[in-house]
Amino acid sequence: MHGPSRGGSPAASVKLPLDRLIAYSALQLPLAMCALPVVLNVSHYYGEVLKLSFGVMGAIFIAARIIDAIQDPILGLISDRFTHRGRWGRMVFVGMMVPFLMAGFFMLFDPPDAIVGNGTMLAGWLFLALFIVHLGYAGVSISYHAHGAELSDDYHERTKVTVGREVFGLTGMTLAVVLPTYLTSQFGEADGYVWLGILFLPIALACAVPSLLWSPPSVNKPVVHEGRNPFAPFFAPLKNRLFRRLLLVFVVNGAALGVAVTVMLFYVEHVLKGGKLQAGLILLVYFIAGAASVPLWLILSRRLTKAAAWFIGMVLTVFAMGMAVFVGAGDFYWFLGISVVTGLGIGADYGLPPSILADVIDSEEGGDTRGKTGTYFGLWALATKLATAIGAAGSLPVAAWLGFNPAKGQYDTDALVIVYIVVPVCIKIAAAILIWFIKIEATRDSVRVELGARRV
Repeated sequence: MHGPSRGGSPAASVKLPLDRLIAYSALQLPLAMCALPVVLNVSHYYGEVLKLSFGVMGAIFIAARIIDAIQDPILGLISDRFTHRGRWGRMVFVGMMVPFLMAGFFMLFDPPDAIVGNGTMLAGWLFLALFIVHLGYAGVSISYHAHGAELSDDYHERTKVTVGREVFGLTGMTLAVVLPTYLTSQFGEADGYVWLGILFLPIALACAVPSLLWSPPSVNKPVVHEGRNPFAPFFAPLKNRLFRRLLLVFVVNGAALGVAVTVMLFYVEHVLKGGKLQAGLILLVYFIAGAASVPLWLILSRRLTKAAAWFIGMVLTVFAMGMAVFVGAGDFYWFLGISVVTGLGIGADYGLPPSILADVIDSEEGGDTRGKTGTYFGLWALATKLATAIGAAGSLPVAAWLGFNPAKGQYDTDALVIVYIVVPVCIKIAAAILIWFIKIEATRDSVRVELGARRV
């Protein structure tokens, strides 16, 4: 099904050549490769290896996240301004932000020797590096994803864009799992993380060049923001009721992942009785399965709808994670099998929502916000971080309340089972119920209505 074309051009008929699609998608690899270590490895590196105070790190992480959240809508608005520089205008802004992404990641894992051991200077370095890497990551991802939503007005071509992009993204996540484990085992904790920062530079550059030089052009006209209030455009997309509904489902669904990621290492160590190697293998299998499944979700979305395919992914994850309540100490390979199935589900979570968003941006419900893709993706990025923060903020306090609190010598494994399995499953069920009953696609009805019509 085709959406309307803006500007009178036959944009709906645009079919993307495979080589140009691959060129565009390549940049998602370093984006994903950067994201996971910043969440998982930075706290370990600065806390365990560099001996920075946990209290100081906590304050720095909170401050950096607040700044990061505030800047997302601003960067989305700036990306929209760059559409006046031609059909590749957003990618010009991406090119300006890539050096910040590379420099910030390198700085995080290679602080100067002169400040190591000096708590105040090391804390300042950590804050500066986090600010730069968050700026680079947000600036690249928002404008890059906005450009991807504008490569075609075709319903299925948009899914091809997000599917191709997330194949590279899940490959980047796989590297983010494998490289820290391998490098720290080969060179030691300190030097291993330094090498991680160094290796990121050529990988990011090699992937950024084809995306910047050979990405297809946008099919949209330049974005015009009217009105004198500079803050009004930030939240204008919320007038789109489909976008509000999609955000609700996305945040609820994403909170489940935020909960699980926060306590995953504790679960492997204390419930499965495994170590870093086992945790790394679980993550590796999880992301490989996710990357392999993304084309399957494309096929399923063509046969059903994008929302219906996403719903099936949620149900699949609920079923697999529900089986994990029967797993205990020594059942590593059983849990590895469960990780394969949940990895299939994460492929749907990564590949389908951005494609639905691209349709929603171009829908009639958008009114005067139609085509203001950067602004939409700025709020989308903010929602992504909100979902993760909600999950992460609630998981550890709940675990401590239920009886797992290493600081007090409390190691109740039932608490970890509840937080790592039961809570995410309940959140996923809530997201599945929402997507079953409410309409989130511009040209499709709710999953219940669409699947019911097929049965009839």
